[in-house]
Amino acid sequence: MGIREKIEGTYEGEIIEKLDLVYKKIAQEQKEWRDACGFDCVEGCGKCCVNFEPDILESEALYLASWMLDNKRETAEKIIDGTFIPARTGAENGCILFDEVSPYHCTVYNGRCCICRLFGYSGDRGKDGKKRFKPCKFYPEEKKALPFERRQYSEEEMLSKFSNTAPVMSDSMEQVVTITPDNTETKPLREALPEAIKRLLFLSQFSTAC
Repeated sequence: MGIREKIEGTYEGEIIEKLDLVYKKIAQEQKEWRDACGFDCVEGCGKCCVNFEPDILESEALYLASWMLDNKRETAEKIIDGTFIPARTGAENGCILFDEVSPYHCTVYNGRCCICRLFGYSGDRGKDGKKRFKPCKFYPEEKKALPFERRQYSEEEMLSKFSNTAPVMSDSMEQVVTITPDNTETKPLREALPEAIKRLLFLSQFSTAC
């Protein structure tokens, strides 16, 4: 039985389920944008993760913790008992879950945090409130697929060229924040994740189906 089933009906369980719906919506919106414009990240890149550690909300920490307990339990247990050794060098300056050697880099891809899902395929809004999109600055020039140029595209241009617009990062983040409106505090992943793992393990002890 998975951790989500064990904590079903709890406050934490409801948070995870709500965030799962937001993540699915993000994935669908990004798929529609990618299908429309033809833009895709270069396989095995990971440059956006180098020297970056996300500050995450309670909901993101719980979601990641639940995924790890179901899929990478040994790693999760090492994180809370202090024996976990990050795969990357210089992990004090970046995400502890980033593996610089692996071609996939993210060791928790399906449980990754919101900003990690949004980067690359999301845009923002200008002062006029309209959507904007600019290709990732790390995208190799020689592999840049037409019709993209390394510049900012307006909402009108996106609609004209692709009949669609890029998802807006702040819109998606707002949906995540509303899941726990009374707790909008963020913490570095390395601080929030151990707390969330311990919390879910404690709750799972009271499952009648354990």
